[in-house]
Amino acid sequence: MPPARYDVFISYRRADATLVEPLRDELRRLGYRVFFDTQSIELGDEDWKKRVLHSIAQSRTLVLCWSQNASQSHIVTFEYSSARALGKPVLPWLMDHTPLPVILNNIHGIQNPDPMQVAAALRPRLGWTLTVRRRLQAALAGLAAAVLAFAVWFYLRPPPPWQFSGTIVDQQSSVRLPGVEVDVLLDPNTPEITTHTDSQGNFVLSLPQPQPDHVLVELTKEGYSPDKESFTTSHPLRYFLEKSR
Repeated sequence: MPPARYDVFISYRRADATLVEPLRDELRRLGYRVFFDTQSIELGDEDWKKRVLHSIAQSRTLVLCWSQNASQSHIVTFEYSSARALGKPVLPWLMDHTPLPVILNNIHGIQNPDPMQVAAALRPRLGWTLTVRRRLQAALAGLAAAVLAFAVWFYLRPPPPWQFSGTIVDQQSSVRLPGVEVDVLLDPNTPEITTHTDSQGNFVLSLPQPQPDHVLVELTKEGYSPDKESFTTSHPLRYFLEKSR
């Protein structure tokens, strides 16, 4: 079934046009998209049934302008029967006291001679206009896209870095050593990552995942013998440097 193009398909007999047109105009003023055949189907069109059926399929509802005139129209009969077959709501306006056809007996019709009041009575049954519905659908689609994007980002984002830290001290005096170059090698396929100890002899490195069990650390400071060995990454450690002889 094609997507809705109209809120309302108005089914009526041409003899009742002057009574029905104010209803059409009021519905349009309220924002509803109305299919009205004198403006959409040319007279004498041999393929009118196909075009009418297509227009009903593109409408959310059918407003049946029911009267003695309408009850004698095979076109009106075709229109409301097609709407029922397509599962479209049929909303009758009882323009006189002509009984509804049997297949519509279970539907409550609106019996009011004033087209403006009929439009007001139809409004709760018609609900939101197509324009409002499409704006709401667009907003919901945008929200769904944002939620999906967040979910993708949340589950596919790279894991946070891990911290490798420690304190470097003089081996003999246990004095903390500032300015020590710390070179960390995570694995043979990645370059060394370098930092220096601060004034308290501490260093902290944020390193990419995954966190290995051990890393190769090389410590270098003028006046001290270089130290290169493997250290655990599970907790901050104290590293000792021995002065050069």
